[in-house]
Amino acid sequence: MSNTGRRKKLASFNCDQKMWEQFIARCNSKGTTATATLTRFIELYLDGSDDDLDEIAGNENKRLDSLEQKVEEITTRMTQLTEAIIKIQDYLNKQPRRQNKSYNNNNSYLNRQTSRIQPLTEESLAARLGVNQETVRKERINLPPPLFVAWCKGKDRAGLGWEFNENTGLYHPVS
Repeated sequence: MSNTGRRKKLASFNCDQKMWEQFIARCNSKGTTATATLTRFIELYLDGSDDDLDEIAGNENKRLDSLEQKVEEITTRMTQLTEAIIKIQDYLNKQPRRQNKSYNNNNSYLNRQTSRIQPLTEESLAARLGVNQETVRKERINLPPPLFVAWCKGKDRAGLGWEFNENTGLYHPVS
Protein backbone atom coordinates (compact mmCIF):
# COMPACT_ATOMS: atom_id res chain seq x y z
CA MET A 1 0.00 0.00 0.00
CA SER A 2 0.95 3.61 -0.40
CA ASN A 3 2.59 5.67 2.30
CA THR A 4 -0.07 8.27 1.69
CA GLY A 5 -2.44 8.53 4.63
CA ARG A 6 -4.97 10.93 6.04
CA ARG A 7 -2.42 13.53 6.89
CA LYS A 8 -0.29 13.08 3.81
CA LYS A 9 -0.67 14.28 0.22
CA LEU A 10 0.79 12.57 -2.80
CA ALA A 11 2.67 15.32 -4.66
CA SER A 12 3.47 15.15 -8.34
CA PHE A 13 5.48 17.63 -10.38
CA ASN A 14 7.36 17.87 -13.64
CA CYS A 15 11.14 17.76 -13.51
CA ASP A 16 13.91 17.44 -16.04
CA GLN A 17 14.73 13.72 -16.41
CA LYS A 18 18.50 14.14 -16.05
CA MET A 19 18.16 16.46 -13.05
CA TRP A 20 15.79 13.97 -11.36
CA GLU A 21 18.24 11.10 -11.94
CA GLN A 22 21.06 13.17 -10.45
CA PHE A 23 18.86 14.06 -7.47
CA ILE A 24 17.98 10.38 -6.84
CA ALA A 25 21.67 9.41 -7.12
CA ARG A 26 22.68 12.10 -4.63
CA CYS A 27 19.95 11.07 -2.20
CA ASN A 28 21.14 7.46 -2.45
CA SER A 29 24.75 8.52 -1.84
CA LYS A 30 23.59 10.37 1.31
CA GLY A 31 21.66 7.30 2.49
CA THR A 32 18.21 8.86 2.14
CA THR A 33 15.27 8.88 -0.25
CA ALA A 34 13.89 11.52 -2.58
CA THR A 35 10.69 11.66 -0.50
CA ALA A 36 12.57 12.21 2.78
CA THR A 37 14.84 14.85 1.23
CA LEU A 38 11.99 16.79 -0.39
CA THR A 39 9.87 16.60 2.76
CA ARG A 40 12.77 17.91 4.85
CA PHE A 41 13.35 20.73 2.34
CA ILE A 42 9.68 21.75 2.54
CA GLU A 43 9.81 21.78 6.34
CA LEU A 44 12.95 23.96 6.37
CA TYR A 45 11.47 26.27 3.79
CA LEU A 46 8.24 26.71 5.75
CA ASP A 47 10.13 27.31 9.01
CA GLY A 48 12.04 30.09 7.35
CA SER A 49 15.32 28.27 7.79
CA ASP A 50 15.90 28.30 4.07
CA ASP A 51 14.55 31.78 3.35
CA ASP A 52 17.87 32.51 1.82
CA LEU A 53 16.85 30.23 -1.08
CA ASP A 54 14.70 33.05 -2.45
CA GLU A 55 17.67 35.35 -2.09
CA ILE A 56 19.96 32.78 -3.70
CA ALA A 57 17.58 32.48 -6.65
CA GLY A 58 17.41 36.29 -6.85
CA ASN A 59 21.19 36.57 -6.61
CA GLU A 60 21.56 33.99 -9.34
CA ASN A 61 19.40 36.11 -11.62
CA LYS A 62 21.43 39.19 -10.68
CA ARG A 63 24.66 37.32 -11.40
CA LEU A 64 23.33 36.19 -14.78
CA ASP A 65 22.27 39.75 -15.61
CA SER A 66 25.69 41.04 -14.55
CA LEU A 67 27.42 38.35 -16.59
CA GLU A 68 25.31 39.16 -19.64
CA GLN A 69 26.15 42.84 -19.24
CA LYS A 70 29.88 42.05 -19.02
CA VAL A 71 29.70 39.86 -22.12
CA GLU A 72 27.97 42.69 -23.99
CA GLU A 73 30.66 45.16 -22.85
CA ILE A 74 33.44 42.80 -23.95
CA THR A 75 31.72 42.23 -27.30
CA THR A 76 31.40 45.99 -27.82
CA ARG A 77 35.06 46.51 -26.94
CA MET A 78 36.17 43.70 -29.27
CA THR A 79 34.15 45.27 -32.09
CA GLN A 80 35.86 48.63 -31.43
CA LEU A 81 39.29 46.99 -31.44
CA THR A 82 38.52 45.10 -34.65
CA GLU A 83 37.44 48.33 -36.35
CA ALA A 84 40.63 50.06 -35.16
CA ILE A 85 42.80 47.25 -36.49
CA ILE A 86 41.04 47.41 -39.86
CA LYS A 87 41.61 51.18 -40.03
CA ILE A 88 45.32 50.71 -39.22
CA GLN A 89 45.63 48.00 -41.88
CA ASP A 90 43.89 50.22 -44.45
CA TYR A 91 46.18 53.12 -43.55
CA LEU A 92 49.30 50.95 -43.87
CA ASN A 93 48.12 49.42 -47.15
CA LYS A 94 47.63 52.91 -48.64
CA GLN A 95 51.16 54.02 -47.75
CA PRO A 96 53.71 53.99 -50.58
CA ARG A 97 56.07 51.08 -50.34
CA ARG A 98 59.48 52.05 -49.03
CA GLN A 99 62.40 50.48 -50.76
CA ASN A 100 65.33 49.24 -48.80
CA LYS A 101 68.09 51.72 -49.69
CA SER A 102 70.90 49.38 -48.75
CA TYR A 103 69.46 46.69 -51.00
CA ASN A 104 69.12 49.14 -53.88
CA ASN A 105 72.64 50.43 -53.33
CA ASN A 106 74.03 46.91 -53.19
CA ASN A 107 72.04 45.91 -56.23
CA SER A 108 73.21 48.95 -58.25
CA TYR A 109 76.76 48.26 -57.07
CA LEU A 110 76.47 44.69 -58.31
CA ASN A 111 75.10 45.92 -61.63
CA ARG A 112 78.01 48.36 -62.00
CA GLN A 113 80.49 45.63 -61.10
CA THR A 114 78.88 43.19 -63.53
CA SER A 115 79.00 45.68 -66.37
CA ARG A 116 82.74 46.31 -65.70
CA ILE A 117 83.67 42.64 -65.83
CA GLN A 118 84.86 41.74 -69.27
CA PRO A 119 83.80 38.59 -71.11
CA LEU A 120 86.11 35.65 -70.49
CA THR A 121 87.53 32.89 -72.58
CA GLU A 122 86.75 29.32 -71.61
CA GLU A 123 90.24 29.02 -70.11
CA SER A 124 89.84 32.21 -68.05
CA LEU A 125 86.37 31.20 -66.86
CA ALA A 126 87.64 27.77 -65.83
CA ALA A 127 90.38 29.41 -63.77
CA ARG A 128 87.86 31.81 -62.19
CA LEU A 129 85.50 28.95 -61.29
CA GLY A 130 88.31 26.71 -60.04
CA VAL A 131 87.67 23.92 -62.54
CA ASN A 132 89.32 22.79 -65.79
CA GLN A 133 88.27 23.83 -69.29
CA GLU A 134 86.74 20.44 -70.10
CA THR A 135 84.43 20.73 -67.08
CA VAL A 136 83.22 24.17 -68.20
CA ARG A 137 82.63 22.91 -71.75
CA LYS A 138 80.87 19.72 -70.56
CA GLU A 139 78.54 21.65 -68.21
CA ARG A 140 77.73 24.24 -70.90
CA ILE A 141 76.83 21.52 -73.40
CA ASN A 142 74.90 19.27 -71.00
CA LEU A 143 72.96 21.93 -69.07
CA PRO A 144 70.25 24.22 -70.43
CA PRO A 145 71.47 27.87 -70.42
CA PRO A 146 69.61 28.90 -67.20
CA LEU A 147 71.03 25.92 -65.32
CA PHE A 148 74.53 26.61 -66.67
CA VAL A 149 74.24 30.19 -65.36
CA ALA A 150 73.14 28.81 -61.97
CA TRP A 151 76.00 26.29 -61.95
CA CYS A 152 78.47 29.12 -62.63
CA LYS A 153 76.94 31.23 -59.84
CA GLY A 154 77.54 28.37 -57.45
CA LYS A 155 81.21 28.13 -58.44
CA ASP A 156 82.06 31.82 -58.93
CA ARG A 157 83.68 33.50 -55.90
CA ALA A 158 81.61 36.66 -56.50
CA GLY A 159 78.43 34.67 -57.14
CA LEU A 160 78.20 35.74 -60.77
CA GLY A 161 76.52 33.66 -63.42
CA TRP A 162 78.08 33.28 -66.84
CA GLU A 163 76.52 32.61 -70.21
CA PHE A 164 78.15 31.56 -73.44
CA ASN A 165 77.78 33.78 -76.51
CA GLU A 166 77.96 31.67 -79.67
CA ASN A 167 78.85 34.69 -81.84
CA THR A 168 81.88 35.82 -79.82
CA GLY A 169 82.86 32.45 -78.34
CA LEU A 170 83.21 34.17 -74.97
CA TYR A 171 81.49 33.83 -71.60
CA HIS A 172 79.63 36.97 -70.48
CA PRO A 173 78.70 37.83 -66.87
CA VAL A 174 75.04 37.65 -65.89
CA SER A 175 73.75 39.39 -62.75
